[in-house]
Amino acid sequence: MNATYEQVANYAGWLDLTDSGLVRVIGADRQRFLQGQTTNDLRPIREGTGVYTAFCTPTGHLLSDGYVLEADGGYLLILPPETWGDLTARLSAAIILDDVTLMPLQEELGLLSVQGSAASEVLEEIGLEPPPNTPLAHHIRLWQKAELRVITNDRTGFGGYDVLAPYTVMEEFQTALIATACLPIDDMLAETLRYEAGIPKAGIDYTERTLAAEMGEPFVSSHISYTKGCYVGQEVLMRIHARGHTNRTWAPLRVEGEVLPSRGTTLSASERADAGWLTGAVRSPALGGAILAWGFVRNDYRQSGTVLQVAIEPSAQAVVLPHAPRPVRW
Repeated sequence: MNATYEQVANYAGWLDLTDSGLVRVIGADRQRFLQGQTTNDLRPIREGTGVYTAFCTPTGHLLSDGYVLEADGGYLLILPPETWGDLTARLSAAIILDDVTLMPLQEELGLLSVQGSAASEVLEEIGLEPPPNTPLAHHIRLWQKAELRVITNDRTGFGGYDVLAPYTVMEEFQTALIATACLPIDDMLAETLRYEAGIPKAGIDYTERTLAAEMGEPFVSSHISYTKGCYVGQEVLMRIHARGHTNRTWAPLRVEGEVLPSRGTTLSASERADAGWLTGAVRSPALGGAILAWGFVRNDYRQSGTVLQVAIEPSAQAVVLPHAPRPVRW
């Protein structure tokens, strides 16, 4: 049995993210090295805190998003399953004379995420104290004689926590969650929740052809620093920042009609055939069951309320929304 949308909204469910990339970064040069590779500023973080970040090509195109935690005298890097292998290889190749070691942790640890309006109560019920309600605040707590790292991370707009757990207790941890009626969230519901929260997915909503600055203000403000100094892609991102905008932005739209548009469906305006394209669409309970789509919209048409045509049969209109229906607190 899986969680329903109503259960997550009013209680909680959990996401199986055990295919995510988990990398420990240690060594005397770890901060200087990673600071030159990642878009956000690592200098302010301390033990028990973290930052959202991204990794770019020298041309400012997006390789991966993710987050970095300061933990146990090193960094923990949590990456999407679609990107972590290639990105770890790139980082490893960039280590020349640096005292830095990258240690993949997937063999010993798995990632689950408890999401929903009562996620903190669920953790407390099974004997895990939630960390402070600040994005990426985290701490270690003993559970069944194993060390679990609990991380404040909203992946749905309802609030929630990531939990790094040893595989020796993973099945027991899942069973404990289910015993509280916190059920697994299947892929279809997970897609609906992340689109309602405005969270992009690697390989779907962005690729290596996407400029990091095209992902919209919520992503940019939480993942990119314009004051930290040099890093891979910084020159291009600074030039875009100085200019004030990109040519297009990843944005939400409400699609009228019954047909769910597929990824790559084009958007057009009366005076322009290539006003944008969609990266995905779901039926959104937050919009009363209407179709919520996300896509790249040329900035000439990004203003809230702009009506565009969707290239599906029968043809439909899409209205640009000002923001995600339930934006996360990055």
